Amino acid sequence: MGEIAESLINGEFDYITGEYLGEGVGYPRTHAYGRRNALPIIKKPTSKANICISNMCKDRGFDNHEKVELVAKFLHSKGYKQLPNLSKQYKIIHSQYKNNFRKFLIEQMELKNRNEEK
Repeated sequence: MGEIAESLINGEFDYITGEYLGEGVGYPRTHAYGRRNALPIIKKPTSKANICISNMCKDRGFDNHEKVELVAKFLHSKGYKQLPNLSKQYKIIHSQYKNNFRKFLIEQMELKNRNEEK
């Protein structure tokens, strides 16, 4: 293994930022979570459905927060009163309504653009 990798594993360097932390302690460590001004760690989507839905939203200018709201709004319009957890919502859309969701996003994008013009 390389020296840098060993230093990260030993805890000599922060495993998120790569900053030198001092003498190694024998395990990986980070100070990013304890910092108030640290950048937030963004988890990347893992399931195929989540990746697909995330990419469709991102390509149309919607961030993650908007994505969650749009998914819920879309499923409510399809008659889902009690929404399952978020990953199941993505799977429902991906398996049953992918093209309809794409059209829905285009409509929402047009509404967003109209509101910004006003």
